[in-house]
Amino acid sequence: MVAAMLLALPMSAAGQDKDRDSAAVATISHAFSAIQAGDPARALSTVDPVVASFEKDFSGEKRHIYCSQTAEQEGYYVTNAGGAGAIRLVPSTWCEALYVKAFALVDLDRLDDAQSTFERLITFAPKHSRYLNELAYVFLKKKEWQHSIDAYMNAEAAASFTPERRDYERCVSFRGIGYDLVELGRLDDAEAAYRKCLAIIPNEPKSLGEIEYIKEQRKKTT
Repeated sequence: MVAAMLLALPMSAAGQDKDRDSAAVATISHAFSAIQAGDPARALSTVDPVVASFEKDFSGEKRHIYCSQTAEQEGYYVTNAGGAGAIRLVPSTWCEALYVKAFALVDLDRLDDAQSTFERLITFAPKHSRYLNELAYVFLKKKEWQHSIDAYMNAEAAASFTPERRDYERCVSFRGIGYDLVELGRLDDAEAAYRKCLAIIPNEPKSLGEIEYIKEQRKKTT
């Protein structure tokens, strides 16, 4: 699914070199293919030059930089920053480069580096629920359960800014919260979180499976 999104990145900023951006999209796609092939180290080395190019091109920018992938995201950034002149909208390609880099770092089990990369990415795309969900997952991997819950809650709240993925991302958030709550021993709250996902996507298999797991845990405690 991510690979498909990479191949259809919208252009958000006028005046950018379209040829260079197209080359960046291709590089990002190759990097993600390396992740899918089980070679995150190659993915990281492939995408790093794109990230470095981003850092170089916009290092002197005084306005806040945002990547938006939907009209809803862009409208929020413009409105809350005080108008279009207060921000710089850049092609979402750059955010996707950071996303793939962070994804590769997770696969390499470099979780602190992945966390810092996702946190930087979210400064450019604070209403992008997919990025927020991925940061929450990093906290989950680090067993920082409450930090993970907080990040998943932020992701769920931001899902409406990506309408075509809203239901999917909300379910990801609720499932992640459910997992964290199970780890904290809060089984009733965990089940409630999974049922919130089921209220959005009926019969969602992962949530159903986790609820069955919770039932088994209750049996063991009684």
